[in-house]
Amino acid sequence: IECVSPVLKGKNGLKSLEIACKVLNEAGARVNKSTGLHVHIGAASFTEAQYVNIFVNYKKLEKVIDSFMANSRRQNNNFYCQSLQNKPLENATSRADICEMMSNERYYKVNCMSYNRHKTVEFRQHQGSTDFKKISAWVNFLTKLCEWSKTNRLQNDIESIDEIPFLTATEKRFFNTRKEALQ
Repeated sequence: IECVSPVLKGKNGLKSLEIACKVLNEAGARVNKSTGLHVHIGAASFTEAQYVNIFVNYKKLEKVIDSFMANSRRQNNNFYCQSLQNKPLENATSRADICEMMSNERYYKVNCMSYNRHKTVEFRQHQGSTDFKKISAWVNFLTKLCEWSKTNRLQNDIESIDEIPFLTATEKRFFNTRKEALQ
């Protein structure tokens, strides 16, 4: 089955997510390689440049993000969350440019098409999970990426988790631990 939550915000949203994960686990819910966790981040207040920055920054982070994702969700391993690497996103100046470069298709690690319907950026890369700690860490990562992208654009690919500019030392340790577990 597919579980879709209502819009979750702030600490109350995280508490609702924690409760949902607990209930799913108590009911014996399981995930497999075919499942994904899709996170929508509200983007209605983003300027065109800020929106573009999210995609450019994700592309520059993608190889590092791949390192702490399940193999089934990494570069070129899944039709439903395709890589951004071969897209010239750095040349974009608008949402329309991003969508054109992505052939108006949603099956990328970051989905530009969700803006038209939901005014969000949808992140499709994470593997399915009922683990609150993993999900909340990923949601936090994406929230920080989007906020950081309002005023920043990476110029070069990030090569290690420790180089990610918007994460705390504790958050970097969490993702490094995930990376080690998935090698």
